[in-house]
Amino acid sequence: MKRYSNSDQIDTEVRRLLELGWTYRRGSKHGRIVSPDGRAAVTAPGTPGDRRSSLNFVRDLKRAAISKTHP
Repeated sequence: MKRYSNSDQIDTEVRRLLELGWTYRRGSKHGRIVSPDGRAAVTAPGTPGDRRSSLNFVRDLKRAAISKTHP
């Protein structure tokens, strides 16, 4: 099975978003998760070095959702 991140929490969150229609674009160290309408994008660390990486990723997703609803 393809992994999107070495972090289980980030990997699970990316998989959930893919089921909702988001797309994933792999980079060399990080991936990019893009909303179905293309208006929001969040960087997904492939090899997180910080223990807070998963929390920061979830925070960034929330910020992207808020900015999408408020132009």
